[in-house]
Amino acid sequence: MKRLAIALFSTGWLVPAWLGVSSIMTILDAEVWPLLRGGHPANSFPFVGFGTRCFAISFLWLATVIVFWSWQLAPLVLAKKEAIQPLETTRGV
Repeated sequence: MKRLAIALFSTGWLVPAWLGVSSIMTILDAEVWPLLRGGHPANSFPFVGFGTRCFAISFLWLATVIVFWSWQLAPLVLAKKEAIQPLETTRGV
């Protein structure tokens, strides 16, 4: 169960990112394209505002995931670096 929660936390930022991309593509299809053809779009949903909020949530979530995994993996990287340093000093490097 813990692994599932970590997996959902690590990949969940893709959902708001997808919603943001989908929102921007919808505004292009529903409002920009009819304007280019000389028509009048009839949408009142704020696609750009919604897409911007989705991107903001997505990037904040991604930053949180990066900080989490950096915090989790830093001791392993530092321990490996400390284990390698004595080998380099014994060879005269």
